[in-house]
Amino acid sequence: MLSEEISGFIHQKHYRKINSVLFWQDGEILAENYYNGFTAQRRNVLNSVVKSILSLAAGVALDRGLLPGLDVAVADYIPALQEGRDPLHPLITLRHLLTMTSGIYWNGGIHYHCPMMEQLRRSGDWLSHIADCAVADLPGMRHNYKEFDVILLTAVLETVCGDLYDFIDREIYAPLGICSGRWYKSPCGIYYSVGGGREEDQLPAALTAKEMLQLGRLCLEAGRYEGQRIVSESYLREALTPSAADPGYGFLFWLGEGWYACRGYGGQRIHVFPEKRLITVMQATPSSRGMAYDDVIWHGVKVLCGS
Repeated sequence: MLSEEISGFIHQKHYRKINSVLFWQDGEILAENYYNGFTAQRRNVLNSVVKSILSLAAGVALDRGLLPGLDVAVADYIPALQEGRDPLHPLITLRHLLTMTSGIYWNGGIHYHCPMMEQLRRSGDWLSHIADCAVADLPGMRHNYKEFDVILLTAVLETVCGDLYDFIDREIYAPLGICSGRWYKSPCGIYYSVGGGREEDQLPAALTAKEMLQLGRLCLEAGRYEGQRIVSESYLREALTPSAADPGYGFLFWLGEGWYACRGYGGQRIHVFPEKRLITVMQATPSSRGMAYDDVIWHGVKVLCGS
């Protein structure tokens, strides 16, 4: 059985931090494994899986006419970018934030030990702090995976959607049957996917394995869930198309040959294989080593599909 193959592989690799692995194909759960006391009802931190959820929220906002288009100037919604601190600020668009190509300088550090994020947290105004950072590359020219672009995106969405968590809860979570605690919000009012650096801040941005599966099903079904349109097919098609700056990245989705994924630090994964109508979910407890465990997914796919 697939469940036994997966458990055997995890045991062989001595992966002690994995909490759940789920394989779903064309309407049927083929494997549903839980470890470390986790159950179908227990929620696991999402980390940067939230970024893909924010992409879906941007799509809904565009569908609702709350944003005029992908190439709208971000400075139109963020006053700190209107003050002339950098001559390239007016060129940064919503598309650049979604593809992480704003050009704003970023040095990610190692795993979560990021001095630039520590400096940001110590600042009283996150948006003003980001506006003070140099734009090192012409917007749209270079992909650089960074938190600053996502923070700016959440600020734009908050401006046009009202409270961003309430918007996501109403427009995405509720139709999918997802129940989540409120996300972490910084003292200056910015939602941020990995909380304030403390575990208790991160837990509300957590879902069960089956709730993560619902997000994968939404994408697999081109923006529909059980017959209800949640986000437009046209937006999802573009979100899952490689950006000009990086063939492995779309609108806050990771892309590969025959698959796309929502990925979070420490092993949080939703992988969708559209041609196979296959979705895999994995959850884990993050460690300082930043383990990903993707080989568990590829092993399961190989056992199931032979490739």
